[in-house]
Amino acid sequence: MKSRKKAAFLAGLMLMVLMLCAFDINVDNKDKVAIFNDIEIPAGVKVIGDAVALFGDVVVNGDLSGDAVAIFGDMSVTGTINGDAVAIFGKIYVKDNGVISGNATGILGGVEKSSGGMIRGEIVDINTPFNAKKPGGLIPRISYGDMIGLVTIYAFSCLAILIVPDRIRLMSEESKSMPGRRFAIGFVIMILFIPASIILSILLAITLIGIIFIPFIFIALFLVAFIGMVAVEVAVGHRLTGQAEGNNALFINLMVGVLLVYALKVIPVFGWLAYFALVAYAVGVAVDTRLGTSAAGRQAPNV
Repeated sequence: MKSRKKAAFLAGLMLMVLMLCAFDINVDNKDKVAIFNDIEIPAGVKVIGDAVALFGDVVVNGDLSGDAVAIFGDMSVTGTINGDAVAIFGKIYVKDNGVISGNATGILGGVEKSSGGMIRGEIVDINTPFNAKKPGGLIPRISYGDMIGLVTIYAFSCLAILIVPDRIRLMSEESKSMPGRRFAIGFVIMILFIPASIILSILLAITLIGIIFIPFIFIALFLVAFIGMVAVEVAVGHRLTGQAEGNNALFINLMVGVLLVYALKVIPVFGWLAYFALVAYAVGVAVDTRLGTSAAGRQAPNV
């Protein structure tokens, strides 16, 4: 437990350092690296190397000889990327005259190519919910991108269980009770989040230094929804595999739950509505249990 707290403290410290040290590196038109800043390669400029932006956009109007990566940011291409293009929690836009010689991978954001753009490699478009490629029949066709996304979600969910197993277990158990209350809490939070986040962003922007905290408003909701979904998926899996016991039971239940939730999302219209209702319920469970705070801890003030 001490080592886990120490690791969490170090991770938080590193994140704070990155927040307070937003920078970009650009030396003689070679590798470009930016944190909390955008990277732009103007038309007529050739960069020999890679371009990596964290919490920033990558705009390629010129020529990039290497790969381009945008994490928590979008990528716009009207020039040429001679390597691969990857956007995580962002979207890749290949506009007219834009060329990506390698593969284009959009994870939780997607890839959009205009008629005048070109992608010579493969396109891996992993959206939220993951795309179900429909050939026109009643049975959806699952793409390689869908499978990669499914494995990615399961891997990150397993990581959440490894970091906070007790909280996930408690939220999973409590998700089976008071469904109406928890759905209402999550639904209200999701409805009010947009206007509340806009107001809070404006207030933070007024202070100038508070601007660096604006992205974390959205990251916070994402993390709450993600942790809540992990707990709900474990509960769903446990419902079907109640006999599973031992240290690996959580991971087995999680796998079953992830697969069932994925299967739900490929059902047209009704499946999407049910999925978003499930997300709202997961947010409500996470908030109502205070991210898995022990029941004794929550009831102590009432004693």
